[in-house]
Parts: sequence; structure tokens; C-alpha cells
Amino acid sequence: MTSSAFGQNRELLGEYRIGIVGQDTEDSIYQATQLGAIDAAYEISKRNFIDVEVVVFTPDRTLGQSQESSMGELFIKDADGIIISPGNNLATHSAVRFAQEQGQKIIFFETKLEGIQPLAAVVADEYRAGVLAGQTIQEYLPSRARIAILMAKDPDSAQKERLRGIRNAIGYKAIEAIVQCEPNYFSAIEAIRNAEDEDRNDLISGWIFIDDWPLLGMPAFPWKAGERPCVAIQSSLTAFIHIDQGYLNALVVHPYYEWGFTSVNTLVECLHNGKFPDSPLIKTAPQLIDRFNISAYRKKWQQWLQ
Repeated sequence: MTSSAFGQNRELLGEYRIGIVGQDTEDSIYQATQLGAIDAAYEISKRNFIDVEVVVFTPDRTLGQSQESSMGELFIKDADGIIISPGNNLATHSAVRFAQEQGQKIIFFETKLEGIQPLAAVVADEYRAGVLAGQTIQEYLPSRARIAILMAKDPDSAQKERLRGIRNAIGYKAIEAIVQCEPNYFSAIEAIRNAEDEDRNDLISGWIFIDDWPLLGMPAFPWKAGERPCVAIQSSLTAFIHIDQGYLNALVVHPYYEWGFTSVNTLVECLHNGKFPDSPLIKTAPQLIDRFNISAYRKKWQQWLQ
């Protein structure tokens, strides 16, 4: 029996197999997204008396796994649809296009690939994240103070949008330096230390981290807790330590759990009811986390990672 026939049989029985592929199992963001997808499948199955199965195929990079191999496994397992946060490389691009050509419905989350039109893309509003970070840092700074912005040496489109949002929120004159690093903890800390050493006139009064690389280990900044207002976009679990110890004033985070929940709902609506989303682009709003709501946010992570 062909793959298409298997799919038709499952459709008649109300049985659907959905694969979800994050970028790396080491990143807790994808654990939250996966749980959102699994919870959505459970609710849909219970409500509509159908069987929706979510299979997780996020690669473990430490074992040499890749998104391309995950896509191949899902093709072998005859998935009806795939939800993926696609890495921006040619191999992933080719694997996604091949899956589409075989009739699999594709939903992107977090980011999307140029040149491929998915069923839907559930993506972060990165520009708004930058605006929110810029507005927030101003609350902790004296008037006319200047900041440094940490970003990657080779920024992707999401980081560029965050930077654009920050600039529009605070203005170019409020930016003393844009400091670039490799996207990892050690490079980020080294770049921050070098920038502070070179700031001999003490013009840098605060920092915005366009991503959370400096938060991926223990606090190692060249200033004492509370001396430098800091805001970071994107969150990892170690960010809580930096807020608790007074090194970080606020986080701008995306709704990771909702990415998975919304993606599964959108996909099953198409597979089971033939309903396409009103718009192929679903943008999710960022959220500000600070000392006032950090406890509630911490509890969410505890639930997601149980």
C-alpha cells in the first residue's frame, strides 16, 4: 500500500500523525513548544473523538543528528504533517521542499524559510520584541544615558529585526556601541568585557542583549549586581539566576508553549476539517518578564519541563 493510501486511511479513521522538529534538544525553548503541541493534540483528540499523535524529532546535535535526518525519519513514518523551526541552511531547505512535494503539510514556527510557502508560519514578532526591549531599558536609565547592544557577528533576520525595533524605540543617539560576538556564552562574555574595558569615558550606562548568550552560564559580567541596567531578548532557564542575583532587569520572551499549541490546532483544522488559516502568517506578541511576574513565569517553566 502506498504512503498516500495510508494517509487516506488514517484520514477516514480520524487518525493523524504529526511530527515536530525543533533546532536542538539542548535548547529548553523547544521542550516548551513540544509540550504545547502535545497538549493541543490531547485536547483536540478528546474534544473531536479523533486520534492525533505528536511525535518529537528534534535533533540532538551532540549526537550528530540534524533536521534533515529528522525530516527523513518522519517521511518514513508517514507523517501527515510536520511542524518545524527551520534552520537556515540549504539541506533543511531541500528537506522541507521534498516533504511538501510528497504532500505533507508544513507549518513553520519561530522562524520561516524564504522561498517556501508553508500552510502557516507561527512566528515571533521580532520587531516588537526589539521595541519592548528598548522601551524597557529606558525605564532603568537616567535621561540621555547611552547603551551598548550585544548581537551576533553574523546576525540572522530575527536579530536584525530586533535591532531595528530597539533603534526605533530609543533612537540612534542613545546607542553608544553595537558589540558583536559569536553566538555562545564565552564569546559573549569576552565581548562584553572588552567593550567595557575600551569604554574609558564610561559612556555605556546599560546593555541590551539581542539574544541570551551571556545568560547561558553563571553571571560573569565586569560589574557588580545592580550596577548596569540590562535587558535580554529570548530566554533560557539560566536567565532566572541573573534576575534573582540582580544582574538582569528584564527579559523579553516569546510564547514558546503557544507556538506548539497553535501550530497543532492549525494543522489539524486543515487535515481533518479542510479549513485553511485566514492568514498564512501568524505573528505572536512578545512578553516582558521582570521582578513583578518572574515567579509566575518560573512556575510555567516548571510545568513545561516536568
